Amino acid sequence: MTWLRTCSLLIIVLFAGCASTDSLRAAQGKGEKKTYGVSYERAWNLIPYCISETGGKVKDRSFQNGYVIAEYGITWTSLGERAAVFVQRRGTSEVEVEVVSGEGFTLSATNRTAQIFASFDRQLRP
Repeated sequence: MTWLRTCSLLIIVLFAGCASTDSLRAAQGKGEKKTYGVSYERAWNLIPYCISETGGKVKDRSFQNGYVIAEYGITWTSLGERAAVFVQRRGTSEVEVEVVSGEGFTLSATNRTAQIFASFDRQLRP
């Protein structure tokens, strides 16, 4: 019986710690930001490549609202993670990209924010 209680408690804690899609969307303004000298459309089109390159999959996106929610699967050190990428126009040829990493239950020190920005930087390298 103790084993069942322990497992039940562990499952509740794990799911309570996971970031939901709504909480990530609401976290806009709380992440790390970088400005890029590209059009909104160019930045928007790069996001799926950057997410894929970092091992994630696009779960939800809205061109009009400028956000993409990425999901990273279960690994040996993580029960899944999510991240949100927001894009805002700052002019005709400048955008601000913000990444909010909504960590799930993870034992790794993976920094999805740094990985996504590094991928952006590689894609936009002249």
